[in-house]
Amino acid sequence: MNSINAPFIHKYQPTYFRDFEQLNPTTITLMQSLISLNNLNVLIIGDSGTGKTSIINSIIKEYYGNDYNSDNVLVLNSLKEQGIQYYRNDVKIFCQTCSLIKNKKKIVLLDDIDLINEQSQQVFRNCMDKYKHNIHFISSCTNVQKVIDSLQSRTILVQINPLTMSCLTKIMNKIKINENLNMSSEADEFILSVCNNSVRILINYLEKIKIINCHVDKELVHKLCTNISYTIFDDYTNCILNKKLTDGIKILYNLHDEGYSVMDILDNYFLYIKITKLLSENIKYKLTSLVCKYIIYFHNVHEDELELALFTNNFVNLF
Repeated sequence: MNSINAPFIHKYQPTYFRDFEQLNPTTITLMQSLISLNNLNVLIIGDSGTGKTSIINSIIKEYYGNDYNSDNVLVLNSLKEQGIQYYRNDVKIFCQTCSLIKNKKKIVLLDDIDLINEQSQQVFRNCMDKYKHNIHFISSCTNVQKVIDSLQSRTILVQINPLTMSCLTKIMNKIKINENLNMSSEADEFILSVCNNSVRILINYLEKIKIINCHVDKELVHKLCTNISYTIFDDYTNCILNKKLTDGIKILYNLHDEGYSVMDILDNYFLYIKITKLLSENIKYKLTSLVCKYIIYFHNVHEDELELALFTNNFVNLF
């Protein structure tokens, strides 16, 4: 989908192996070799947000080429409460019929196989043994330790590298050029720091900037890409560093008066801690423990705005 009005998440979704910034040449060569050998019993392994599902879709696209037919692919939903047992009859019927494309096998796809129980994985493995002459079985997982050994031994394991800052920068620059986005270098740096290494989040932020259609500087990007502006948190942190306890408490109380709950404030400050350059790594470590302590307390007991003052006092005492 490359139409002008398409959402960015579809418009910039990779289609072929060459479109992925995180795939190294060795992995691409391996994938292409498996396609040419007509052997696609593959388990894609990678962290959340590394593009496992998109890579699987590109494998299917590269395998079938222009002959792609959705009736040749069966997608199993690992999140259904009934598990793969729910699909047993569907799988049986699908696997017993021939491919609609000459010299190509059908494909059964199971995303997040590590989320289903061992019994369901055994069912999937049995299907692989029984129908391997007619079906490719492609699956993905985040934690390979939760995938049974007998299933791993029947697949080719492909590890997907996490997205690096260099990959994210290339993706961002490509979209900026294509969409004529007018952003300052500080705005670029901030978006990369708050996207949490997720292409999906990065693209959503860039689409916001496209919608407002104006120059985006550091101040504006703080408002667009955070629930609570990090500029406010900068002011709060500087108050703490300068031992201005009363001013710091006032900033948090003002946020509370604007409608943010105590949990909202601490959740967003937790995210802010990870990227701020105002605090040393040692203080960040101690402060993260302190924030988590308060969040757990609010979740299990109660939430009171007075705790914002107590939190600020404890924060000052870290120095």
